[in-house]
Amino acid sequence: MKRALVTGATGFIGGRLVHALVRDGWTIHCLCRPESDIRSLDPQAIVLRAQAQPDEIAEVMREAKPDIVFHLASLYLSDHEAADVDRLISSNVLFTALLAEAMTASGVVRLVNTGTAWQRFGVEDARDYNPVNLYAATKQAASDVLRYYHDARKLSLVTLELFDTYGRGDPRRKIVQLLVDAARSGDTLGLSPGEQMIDLTHVDDVIDAFLLAGRRLFNDNGRPRNERFLLSGERTSLRDLAILVGDTLGRPINVEFGARPYRPREVMEPVVAGTEDRLPHWHPQRSLVSCLPELAGNG
Repeated sequence: MKRALVTGATGFIGGRLVHALVRDGWTIHCLCRPESDIRSLDPQAIVLRAQAQPDEIAEVMREAKPDIVFHLASLYLSDHEAADVDRLISSNVLFTALLAEAMTASGVVRLVNTGTAWQRFGVEDARDYNPVNLYAATKQAASDVLRYYHDARKLSLVTLELFDTYGRGDPRRKIVQLLVDAARSGDTLGLSPGEQMIDLTHVDDVIDAFLLAGRRLFNDNGRPRNERFLLSGERTSLRDLAILVGDTLGRPINVEFGARPYRPREVMEPVVAGTEDRLPHWHPQRSLVSCLPELAGNG
């Protein structure tokens, strides 16, 4: 039976990944902060609590003895203030470095890491880097840290860079669920002018990608990988998304476009993933149209 350690397991995607791994027969340990709410975690997962301290993370690694680590823990802030800088760097860069240090010190060499498409703001070539915000910059810094552990400590890693995601039970209140809720309630939803394009992937397709990335690391023929892929799904403008949700659910949505301004550095055109940027053998299986009734509680 394979063993995995998951960070970020109390998050929406991390929790779904834990469920999938347990279902597939893995022994799962979850690295959680002492204050984390673990009530939604799969009951078969083993929780190991630790602060972001070298000795505590090293002890978790020795106890879990994972064959692979799935690293989804992250602090996401679309905008930040001065008081947030330390938290962003500590959560996204320092913690990643401590995790890689503990892994390689314990002989754990397989890591599936999580990045963001926001590391590629306004670029034409998806291999180029330009962060849309400080959060994206810290995710790139974490990738640079992991590159060192790959080169110097033979860490084998795959980084999956995510666009927007959605799925039933998502507590993050993202745009798809906001539109579904507006369709159900009839309330008016105030949005930006709505011309920006959005790239959406269902959470179960994202989980498929994480599992596939993990299998790649077990089939590296002894040559450590350092790969990154963009998980691109369906694309639509925000305006068209609102129409699609309303039409699919049979409930036109009262949207006031322009009620809010665009965010500073709004991503109007997400980066386009080329062939070499796509995870081999991964193809999203769920369409937005087919999943909307489920999000509305009708599926």
